[in-house]
Amino acid sequence: RDPISPVEAGHLSATVGHLIVIALRTGQPLRWDPAAGKFTGEGAKQANAQVARPMRKPYTYQFAG
Repeated sequence: RDPISPVEAGHLSATVGHLIVIALRTGQPLRWDPAAGKFTGEGAKQANAQVARPMRKPYTYQFAG
């Protein structure tokens, strides 16, 4: 069966919380490009480093293309 709400809505809801935590950790206002899935502008390098972390072996991101 399908879930009660679309999976995309859950993903977007969780993303907002993650972005807030990253902004708090960097201590500066950040700009998020939802189409690219990354931060842009000032502080982007530091913030983008927190978007994903290296996976433990034997896991990989190969499924993402």
